[in-house]
Amino acid sequence: MRVLFTSFVLPSNYLHQVPLAWALRAAGHEVQVAAPANVAELVGRSGLTSVTVGESYDLKAGLAEANRQIRERTGKPMSGDLVAQLDPEELRWFRETAFSPHVLAAEAAAGDLNGFVRWWRPDLIVSDPLVYAAPLAAAAGGGVPLVRNLTGPDIARKVGFPGLTDVGDADVRATWPADLVELYERHGVEPAVDFAVRVVDHTPASMQIPGIPNRVQARFVPYNGTGVLPKWVLEPRERPRVCVTWGTLTTTTSGTENFLAPTVVEALADLDVEVVVAVKKSDRELMGEPGGRVRIVEELPLSLLLPTCDALVSQGGSGAVLTAAALGVPQLALPLVSDHTMIAALLAGTGAGIDLRPADADPEAIRDAVRTLVHDPKPRDAAGALAEEIAAAPAPAQIVSVLEDLV
Repeated sequence: MRVLFTSFVLPSNYLHQVPLAWALRAAGHEVQVAAPANVAELVGRSGLTSVTVGESYDLKAGLAEANRQIRERTGKPMSGDLVAQLDPEELRWFRETAFSPHVLAAEAAAGDLNGFVRWWRPDLIVSDPLVYAAPLAAAAGGGVPLVRNLTGPDIARKVGFPGLTDVGDADVRATWPADLVELYERHGVEPAVDFAVRVVDHTPASMQIPGIPNRVQARFVPYNGTGVLPKWVLEPRERPRVCVTWGTLTTTTSGTENFLAPTVVEALADLDVEVVVAVKKSDRELMGEPGGRVRIVEELPLSLLLPTCDALVSQGGSGAVLTAAALGVPQLALPLVSDHTMIAALLAGTGAGIDLRPADADPEAIRDAVRTLVHDPKPRDAAGALAEEIAAAPAPAQIVSVLEDLV
């Protein structure tokens, strides 16, 4: 069969699709990826081919601008804590501002995506939850089955994103932004509670938000891009190794002022640990030259580094958190934005990590948390149990038959 994957504009989201895409390829199916231009190179490096969609709108810039407007109006970054503090009028403005880029992106991508679907005629579409052009493409293909491939805990459903959330007895159209309803109507698609016939979930149940409809459990297989294993990673260590990373998009969407990796490194200076900071190339200059027992690496996949680490400190993004979880590494999360705050809370609930909000993250608190992760057996044991839970789930290759049955 022919399977079309649709990718969101954030490269980190695409990484979650690669193991399933390759499982389908290995089973003999044709796979194509419809991706924004900024993701196309990453698709190529993963060994797959892509078609570019939605070039007329820069969603990443739109998301950054929405975050800027929210910070300017509220004085705080977008987060679950912020949403809980807003009155009804402010909450309505917040939701319209936060969601508007998604509507513009769907509008920009729909023409390209629908045209490709009519030409290539896929048998199945596997979509990132936030690609709102995907249901339009499924309809344009004459009712192609649509599968949603989650990129971590199902936060979009939790916070009430349209087309992903059960609205009870409410009128579905009334719960959607008016401009999104209008876009779907133009393409002859009626707003719905959910368009997906199955939801592939790579997050372990102990870290997942319950109640996912049509859920298909799959194992999380770490894929953080391509890279070369440095020889020093394999050398004997004289002290515990702590990895510090701050994701690939935090500085883009939340501003450089929220890049807290240097703060973490400074806080760990007095601990008897080796610190390895894994950053994207464009963030390297933000680290300066910390010196001491600190090593900075650029564009090194976490899956190569974390097996040799005793702890991870991150911003709480799903890619970093699930990679460390799969490898049995205890973690400290310092979440800044809404999805990261929820992920950090879910992680802490397993006992395999510590959720420390930046407002409380003074140097002493960071040191104490890392000291606990490195020396206390409880988080290490919990991290091991979480890794065992992940390993027990069906591998992506084992759920291919479930997807084949949809066609």
